[in-house]
Amino acid sequence: MRWGLAVGLAALGIGARAAGAQRPSPTAVDCLTCHPSVHATMVGAGEKTAARCLTCHDTAHAAIGKLYTGAGTDSAVLPDRMYLARVACRECHTAAERAAPAGGSRTDALTRACTSCHGARFAWMLPQWTAAMRRHTRLAAAYVAAAAADTALLATPGARGAIVAARADLSLVTAGEGLHNVMGADALLRTAVRTVAGAYRAAGLVAPPPPLGPDPATAACAYCHYGVETVRDTVAGLAFDHADHVLRADVACASCHSGASYFTATPGQVDPRHGRTTVTAASCDACHHATSTLACTTCHGRDSLAARPDSVTLVLRLTPPGAPAARRVAFRHDIHGTLACASCHVSRADVKRVAECATCHASHHEQAADCTACHGTGVRASHTVGNHLACAQCHAVQTVRLLTGNRAFCLGCHVDRRDHHPAQECAPCHLQMTPAEVRARILGRPRPAGPVGSGAPR
Repeated sequence: MRWGLAVGLAALGIGARAAGAQRPSPTAVDCLTCHPSVHATMVGAGEKTAARCLTCHDTAHAAIGKLYTGAGTDSAVLPDRMYLARVACRECHTAAERAAPAGGSRTDALTRACTSCHGARFAWMLPQWTAAMRRHTRLAAAYVAAAAADTALLATPGARGAIVAARADLSLVTAGEGLHNVMGADALLRTAVRTVAGAYRAAGLVAPPPPLGPDPATAACAYCHYGVETVRDTVAGLAFDHADHVLRADVACASCHSGASYFTATPGQVDPRHGRTTVTAASCDACHHATSTLACTTCHGRDSLAARPDSVTLVLRLTPPGAPAARRVAFRHDIHGTLACASCHVSRADVKRVAECATCHASHHEQAADCTACHGTGVRASHTVGNHLACAQCHAVQTVRLLTGNRAFCLGCHVDRRDHHPAQECAPCHLQMTPAEVRARILGRPRPAGPVGSGAPR
């Protein structure tokens, strides 16, 4: 907003209505502050008045003035808080901002102007507000444009007039650059959407759902956190998208965040509880895993699961008295990627309770099984040398029936010995047996007598 507001608004006839007789207008800014060399000869370089400029440029920045003051609009728009606080144009539009190229550099300069008064803790607001205003303006314009192209709607009385009124509100937001009064501009956008939605209902048609998310006029948090629906974060180790909650599920901010005000009763003292996240993984489960109709992969992407270390409780059926009944073993989502999530997570209310591995893996041992693939390398610490030839003393025979004491079987645990005499079997040297004899001992059968190769020790 780059014009002499006090002079300019008076020239437009809107200053007194907006400010009132008792409220002085913000400090005037001369046109030459921003346009020092334009028509310098005609206006006079030493002149300090905008009146001569407004003789020709009587509508210069008029839309911005209307939006900032909330005056002269067809729809009810409250003045911006900065206007009510008598903040002049040049206090935001500093020389540094005017000299900066359009885009990120200008936004940075405006942000510095904001933080020079409000403090660094509010540096995030202007970039978020800027992105949100552009997005909301685009969505509202698309909503109105879709109605203008709907032949069924246009055939009904009053529809064209509603579209014209909605476009007028959109035009003021665009021409007035919505950031000059974020709450007022947002109200105009919502009015445009409601006007069109009302035309649909009057025609007996179903109106498309409104696209703008939380209304800062009714959702207190959305006043400062305007555009929060675009913010992504991490909660309980999972990616969190505000859009899924505040737009599609209409979850209130207080459902997940502390409702404490920004300031305490002590002036200027910030309440550390303000905005603090109050949800836990368990409270997320209460909604998502019990009642949600979303697919699991909506939140839990398969790529992220594949890289995630997990474990499951494996039920053990060991025969010795006092043997452990279960153990935690590694679980890899990537090799189970073709299964439906519900194959293992059988209860939406308690997704951490999973089906037993034996549900699918009734006979999961193979002759060339790599034990560490499921049990991890820690399985070696659970067995003694004597356990090598006495598997059936602890494990059921049907569990170990397919195991053969060949090199592949040995390397299932002794993965660090893969390059040790790779062309030879392990058992003849380390156990003085053939693989067939080792298999017999694994199954608890006695070792036959005879020379090496038929079971006899050397």
